[in-house]
Amino acid sequence: MTIKNKLTKEIAKIVRSGLKLTNHNATSLPGYIAYKLDKNILDELSKNTKFIFVTGTNGKTMTTHFLVNILRQRYDKVYTNESGSNMVQGIITTLLDNPSKEETIAVLEVDEANLVRIGQNIKADYVIFTNIFRDQMDRFGEIYNIFAKVMDGMKVMPKAKIIANGDLPIFNYQQMEDYDRSYFGIRDYKNASSDYDLDAEINSDGILCPNCNHVLKYKMNNYSSLGDYSCPNCDFKTPYINYAIDEIIRLEADYSEFKIGEEVYKVSVGGLYNVYNALAALSAAKELGLSYEEIYRGLSSQKNVFGRQENINIDGKNVTINLVKNPTGLNQIIDLILLEEEPITLICLLNDNYADGTDVSWIYDSYYEKLSNLDIKDIYVSGMRKKDMKRRLEIAEIYDGNINEFDYENEIHNVIKNSKTNNIYILSTYTAMLRLREVLGL
Repeated sequence: MTIKNKLTKEIAKIVRSGLKLTNHNATSLPGYIAYKLDKNILDELSKNTKFIFVTGTNGKTMTTHFLVNILRQRYDKVYTNESGSNMVQGIITTLLDNPSKEETIAVLEVDEANLVRIGQNIKADYVIFTNIFRDQMDRFGEIYNIFAKVMDGMKVMPKAKIIANGDLPIFNYQQMEDYDRSYFGIRDYKNASSDYDLDAEINSDGILCPNCNHVLKYKMNNYSSLGDYSCPNCDFKTPYINYAIDEIIRLEADYSEFKIGEEVYKVSVGGLYNVYNALAALSAAKELGLSYEEIYRGLSSQKNVFGRQENINIDGKNVTINLVKNPTGLNQIIDLILLEEEPITLICLLNDNYADGTDVSWIYDSYYEKLSNLDIKDIYVSGMRKKDMKRRLEIAEIYDGNINEFDYENEIHNVIKNSKTNNIYILSTYTAMLRLREVLGL
């Protein structure tokens, strides 16, 4: 380690300590300062470490947490960017305490657009591809642009093994063929068709065959464009699935249970999308040689993480916070909320900062209309684009009363206290969710 490395590392640690002492978020700024001082700091921080990267549009944070919890059943030191700070500065901050002379393991959530940048400094041993959906159109454009960015990242890490969602057609494109890869998927055929004659979910992306541009057909469509697919005009079809869920035994609001072969797994979070996240982590753990018992313990003991079905009690009210940032993710959250049998209060926070995506038109591609099936007693909207949010919910016609605008940074406690129900669901974009957690003291 050079003198410059040492000095940079110590300065970053001092900044981190100062931020923590003053109750500020210490996930990005220390790494940002370190990178400004030493562009090669990641080279030093990553020595003797086995790296697993987790990238994709949705599910990065939860998959990372699942995998870290599994690995901690065997390894004493597992480093990760727990807060979900997944750009260069956040990853530097994560590795500040990584000992350079010990063999360690790290699971890093990596932003799709930053995979190439991180990969230039850290060579992953494995890269998990969760999914690719339309997200932050102002930043990424269409899904093919996102896929191109991810594959650019792989070009600087040609020896890394890819563990990809085999139910998503884009992860079976020709660009994948240059890499060692394994696929995971859900193959619970209870509700499947006898042939490939089903359509993908309405408004899905990436359902054209990359070889002949025909619309793909499905034998089983789990959600969006995920499922067992085949082209009706050529030989493009689902790849061999190395790690397949054969049966989803239970799927509830806060619990899931599934079966792979004779192995039964349980997770204490709800939603089909989280079954995929658990399966991604499980697949990586099997690639690393962990046992069924270790994987079972890791999955079954994992709780919700911040902003992902985060459940808290405030003034006797049951408050659930969910991060929403694109149509597919939001639709899955809506499906999860629809399992609620009691009356609810709905709070929607919409920001359009860079980290959220400055184009908020995606809220019109989501199925808010489904919420009309719930007994909604009151609705509140806030954030930088609260008027847009209010208008979208009015169009959805899910509530007969007035939709209330408020200032969540100063009034959230009063809104929760005075809400008409004991079950409050908060749907929030990223920067609003971070600020909300600060205001609530979480």
